[in-house]
Amino acid sequence: MHISNNPSLESIEKNMVKHGKRSMSPDETYQYKVILAKIYFYNGKFDRCKETISLLPGEVDESSELSPAYMKHMFITMMVIRGIMLEMEGNLASAHRTYDKALTAFRDKLGSQADIVVPRSHGASSANTITSTGTLTSSKEELVNWPEEALYRRAMLSLSLDDESNGLDGLASYLHHLDNVTPPSFRALRRMRANRLYMLTMRTSIKGGTLITPEVKLDIIQSHRRQIALLKSIYGFPRADETREDVLYEIDNAYSDWTLIHADSRTESLCLLEILYETVSLTYNSPRVLRYLMHTLTKFGDYHEARLALNTYLVLVERQMAAFKKMINAAISGGSDNSGANAVDSEDIEDILESVIAGAHLYLIHLSEPHECLSLIHFANDLIDDIEANDPSHAVVHEIPRDIKARLALWKGAVHGKLAQKSREPKNRADHHNAALQLLQHAVEQSPRSYDAHYQLSLELAIGARNISAATVAAKQAVALDPKRLEAWHVLALLSTSRKDYAKAFQICETALKQSEWWSVYTDVQGGNLQASMMEQSRNHLGLDLQQGKSTQTSLSSSAEAVSLPSRPGNVESGIAFFDLALTQMAIISRLRGHDACLKSQPSMFALYGCIYGPVHSYGNDLGDVSSAMDEHHLAIDALTLSAFRTGAGEAPNRHNPAPSQTSGRKSLARSLARSMFSRHSLHTRYFSHGGERPPLPPLVVSSSDRPSATATKSAGTHVDHDTAASSDGDASSNLVEEAANSDSALGRRDSEHLQRQRSMPHLRRSSRDSSIGSHDLTPETYFNALGRSPRRTSSDGLGIGSSLKGGGGSSSTALAMKNGTSVYYTQVQTRISKQRVLAQRALCSLWLATAESYIMLERIGEAGNTVSEALLAWPESPEALTMRGQLELAHKEYLPALNEFHAAVSLESSNIRASVGLARVEYLLGRWDVALGLLKNVTRAHGWSDPEAWYWLGRLEREVALEQVDADSEAAREKLAQLPAMKNALEYMTYALDLESSQPVRPFSILRP
Repeated sequence: MHISNNPSLESIEKNMVKHGKRSMSPDETYQYKVILAKIYFYNGKFDRCKETISLLPGEVDESSELSPAYMKHMFITMMVIRGIMLEMEGNLASAHRTYDKALTAFRDKLGSQADIVVPRSHGASSANTITSTGTLTSSKEELVNWPEEALYRRAMLSLSLDDESNGLDGLASYLHHLDNVTPPSFRALRRMRANRLYMLTMRTSIKGGTLITPEVKLDIIQSHRRQIALLKSIYGFPRADETREDVLYEIDNAYSDWTLIHADSRTESLCLLEILYETVSLTYNSPRVLRYLMHTLTKFGDYHEARLALNTYLVLVERQMAAFKKMINAAISGGSDNSGANAVDSEDIEDILESVIAGAHLYLIHLSEPHECLSLIHFANDLIDDIEANDPSHAVVHEIPRDIKARLALWKGAVHGKLAQKSREPKNRADHHNAALQLLQHAVEQSPRSYDAHYQLSLELAIGARNISAATVAAKQAVALDPKRLEAWHVLALLSTSRKDYAKAFQICETALKQSEWWSVYTDVQGGNLQASMMEQSRNHLGLDLQQGKSTQTSLSSSAEAVSLPSRPGNVESGIAFFDLALTQMAIISRLRGHDACLKSQPSMFALYGCIYGPVHSYGNDLGDVSSAMDEHHLAIDALTLSAFRTGAGEAPNRHNPAPSQTSGRKSLARSLARSMFSRHSLHTRYFSHGGERPPLPPLVVSSSDRPSATATKSAGTHVDHDTAASSDGDASSNLVEEAANSDSALGRRDSEHLQRQRSMPHLRRSSRDSSIGSHDLTPETYFNALGRSPRRTSSDGLGIGSSLKGGGGSSSTALAMKNGTSVYYTQVQTRISKQRVLAQRALCSLWLATAESYIMLERIGEAGNTVSEALLAWPESPEALTMRGQLELAHKEYLPALNEFHAAVSLESSNIRASVGLARVEYLLGRWDVALGLLKNVTRAHGWSDPEAWYWLGRLEREVALEQVDADSEAAREKLAQLPAMKNALEYMTYALDLESSQPVRPFSILRP
């Protein structure tokens, strides 16, 4: 801090000593000695410095005739120099008291709201000026800013004296005071060191057992945002060969701290993402930053952006690995050092493999792209093979852990299992199934404590091998490893129904549901306490999330006071698994106690749906992508600051009531840079064929099916048993779910003009209620040619099966879209919210269809038709609902409308077995036997290879074909009939169908496979 052997200082010192011989007033003498002490201090003459200030008073004299403001500046200067002298003598406690006394007196004289640290602004006039608070400023910054020095040294001395609490408060006070300085780069390096020390002390305290409170979380988040702002003030855009260790060190700490403090909320994740995006502009193609981005984006739920980050990361890793392999070969052959493996921004092999595993999970579970997942795993396996081939003794690279190899085998086996399920060719299906079993068994052997390995093995044994006993053993092992996860319990329940042991299956469901945090909600809705449970979900999701604003809190506060509300049980993901298992239990009840008992449980199931999926409907137009979230919330740190933390009048800022920071709330510009990097680096490689720039946005199609329908949601609370009055609990459920569905305006919904990314697909159907011209005298060609121009008929026309299937009102949104030449189908941005929205539609549709099935079994066809219409309102593009409506049309011998429905279902889902079988039945009834047989043979060869209904109808049609060939009135004719190939095939097919039916679960195992 001193400047030794400086000729200018020596000259100034001589002149000051000469002027000291003159006669001076007390004020002049005080100022003279302080200035002389500063000169001695800068010149390294500390003994003379100490002697000069030793007799000066330790109080501020505001009665000075010269300049009271300047006297305050002289006072803080003198006290800081005195404290430094005490530090040099080793008297740290006295030095700390000196700094504290100086800052307290200085703050009292300036005022509680004054800025203690005011740098001298650059570019001002050369003359000295006095601020409104009495602080001296000038155009040139002094070597030491004495108030800043006092704040810094007081905090450091507290930590040196092992006073951690006061040390943290001192560092917080120092940092918050300097957050408001101009320019922001003032003392940037020192502030970075202080901020890093502050975070390190907080981190050590948390690991030592300090409770993680909201205040602590906020402190950590603010500190990391401050560190990034300081780094930006120091560094510009990097050169191509520039590695910045400070930036990488900060991003490592930020990512680990978010995990340490469990910062999992939406706003907290957005803060971390903003930090990561800012870091992109401070580093040059850093794979570490992209790895953190991929993990954080996946956790946040923006799967599209996570895919881009992963692709870019892999491109950079491939470049690194090419150089890394050369280094390994050189190290092994020539004995050179392996320092290249530990370069500053070099990715560790285990980190690469962990990222690949996370990417495989992203592709398979969240994006449903098994081929991309398989390519990713091949990349990892090739990397492991290359390393082991080049370094078999592990002299350079450590041996790959068995757990990593086991997880790679696990997800590769899961991919092969899904490909086997989707395969249409028997040989390919068998190959994929055998590979899946081999890999999953290997994963279980390598990692016997892995829940996912046992669960995926049980699923493959149940779906691909139909090995009920082996699948049961694997599912039980998965349940023992993690009883809180319901997927393995669900497999166990379905396996019990395959053995027709419905009582045991019901017990498994009951036991499994009790393991979930949603069990309390389920018992509430079953006991009639619908209002409390549903209001709690609405309040937690719509009113109490910090970033949603205050308007919703106000709207729900009066309703929340009316009931005693329990705490929120769990998240939407766990609720989805709970609801699926409850649906299976509902199907088991219909087998055990009859369909009447199943219908009695219907109101509680709809109420449970509202509790779990109500928040999903409340998202409105929000797609859940990080770009929209950042633009909407602006990522201002002040939005995170609770009112209890704000600085009160007359109270100095510290770590518990920080002053607002001027570095907060700055809109990130690195996002566009990050995306351009993602697009630039997502090139075609031997492992990845996708990438490049995003496709242009097609025109927005505005229709009622573009977002969750309030009508569909409202119907969730309505009892469909028209023979009895709806219960009051059902009415409460309906009103509350409707409130949740209409609450998007309270959440600050974005303008309706905001375009949604979508990808149009051809619209291939119209519903029968849009044009019901079914007549047995019409040919199929005439019927389909008449669609769209025939007037819509009602039940009074004498055609069709009545209003229960026709529905009321005019044309559907589907028909209107076709009329306008547009499509209601689009693929949204792949995010958690968009996925949950689709799951919510499917769940409500499945619930209505389960109810319709019970009505059909009870021969209440009219109510079944109404229920199917409700299912289509919930999910207009449901192949299952269209298939059931086609079956109802077929039951009333409305062949052409049924054909229309089955065609629509198959066009939406080509692998839908029920729709394909229904299509074959209609073709048979219309006299096209060859078409019907061809359809059924294709179905049983492809996705329907294990479906008993498909094999039954194939056998039945083969029998009908045989009967047409021979008149079986005589004994000889019957013997001849039995020898026909068609009759032998019919007997074989129907025997196989009976065998399959004996092990058929109440719901297909495939509902558990993503």
